Amino acid sequence: MPKKDRYTLAIRLEQTTLEILELLFLARTKTGAGKLLILNKADTKLQLLKLFVRLSAELKSIPAGTYADLEGRLLEIGRILGSWLKTAKGL
Repeated sequence: MPKKDRYTLAIRLEQTTLEILELLFLARTKTGAGKLLILNKADTKLQLLKLFVRLSAELKSIPAGTYADLEGRLLEIGRILGSWLKTAKGL
């Protein structure tokens, strides 16, 4: 993979991670439908981040061990976010 493409992918990983953090921070300050909307957007961004991490691993931009660690962490974040979404929906 060309260096330029690896750099671009790394930037997207970083941007998406920061967007998720920003959305989760904002969700803490909201209630009702506004909170649910933000949490749904964060969940979508998390799915996108998982895709970028998987793509990085497939393109050998990150080692297999790092991929396994990141994937485990992202799965845990997804479980926590899913619980938060259920609570926000009132289920």
